[in-house]
Amino acid sequence: TSYVRKHVPGEEHRQYSDAVWIPTLATLGQGLFMTVAGHLEETIGIKLTILVGSALMSSGVFLTYFTIQHSIWLTTLTYGFMFGLGIALAYAPPMAVAMRWFPKKKGLVNGFIVGGFGMGAFLFNQIQTAYLNPRNYSVDKDGFFTNDEVLDRVPSVFLLLGSIYTVMQLVAVMLISPPEEQDLLESTPMVASAMEEEEIIYQSDRSLSPRSRSRSNSNSSAMQEMQIGLRESEENLKPSQIVKSKEFWILWLTFFLNTQAVGYINAMYKAFGQTFIDDDHFLAFTGAFAALFNSSGRVLWGYLSDVFGYKMCMMLVTICISLLYSTLYFTEFGAKFLFALWIWLIFFSFCGNFVLLPTASAVCFGTKYSSKNYGLVMTGSAAAAPLIALLTQGLSPQVGYLGMFIIIACFSGASAILTLFFPANPSPRKILQKMEEEYGTPI
Repeated sequence: TSYVRKHVPGEEHRQYSDAVWIPTLATLGQGLFMTVAGHLEETIGIKLTILVGSALMSSGVFLTYFTIQHSIWLTTLTYGFMFGLGIALAYAPPMAVAMRWFPKKKGLVNGFIVGGFGMGAFLFNQIQTAYLNPRNYSVDKDGFFTNDEVLDRVPSVFLLLGSIYTVMQLVAVMLISPPEEQDLLESTPMVASAMEEEEIIYQSDRSLSPRSRSRSNSNSSAMQEMQIGLRESEENLKPSQIVKSKEFWILWLTFFLNTQAVGYINAMYKAFGQTFIDDDHFLAFTGAFAALFNSSGRVLWGYLSDVFGYKMCMMLVTICISLLYSTLYFTEFGAKFLFALWIWLIFFSFCGNFVLLPTASAVCFGTKYSSKNYGLVMTGSAAAAPLIALLTQGLSPQVGYLGMFIIIACFSGASAILTLFFPANPSPRKILQKMEEEYGTPI
């Protein structure tokens, strides 16, 4: 925003609230086109689908070197929409692959994957700040940077980021591969053989020794995991089926409501902090550690999801977001560390959405069509993205930061109430049975 105000003719009036359209278009592109990833998987395979998405995302970053020198709206298209479109194609397929490899630990493996996604913000926040403002220049009295030593580096930072992204993406694509049926079956002979041998050896004794019981339990667990993986190939709902289920619409509305909190804090936390904190490096430090909380929180929420289920975890997420947003404004009257702590806790809370929702989608509807199904769920965030941008631009000048924080807290509170109606133990089989009862035959 500071760059276009000073260096792009006709953009002198831009405010930070105008930049909210960049993450908005990114979310819109991601939400609207994620289902396309599922169709591409079936056509060209997982690796090529991820590669196409990565290429689109990195191309958008490279093109921003040119667009930011001409218009903030062109920047919104390249660094917003193209970025989001690339993520849409490359985001869900790795999670689908991981859930097939570890069918009993869907939440945990999703947590690690999206945790890596969140960790990127921690890393690149530091890279950007070190590159753009190594001398820790402060904003002017209006809250914008005017120092040419900082602003002249803005276009080239996108070339640096695009280059790093490209290398990391190429390495990642080479490491991803889906499990074959043989991968799920290959342990079966060993497990079955071991169990049969123990039964023969100890059958005459009518009992098992503690050691054999331990082995039997281990074998039983291995067989259980294998059976879950095989059973999922039969228990799956197609996108045309899930839209007729209550579970889908609860997940969709939850994403819609919670996206308000995610979108606003990502775009405006630094601008709010600058109103009473005159230290750009501290704000960058706050953002970097917020990303760290975002990343580590996803792993924890994934683990908790496997242990306690989606319903309880999402209730905790939404209640925490609502309480933290309701009190965020008052951190202005405390030490700056209090502001940082609140931002970290908000990031730690809202990140649960990005692991709980895809995991719940897979648990409810199966993993076979997970990219398509989660893509449909994520259209909720795409629908919400323009709303938060319009609220930020149109309503924020009238109600201020306090008013916006209260409004967003109400959105999350509504999400908590909605989650109460989600079933405690959903499964594809239960949903299919319910459809069969309602419609006479499976849809």
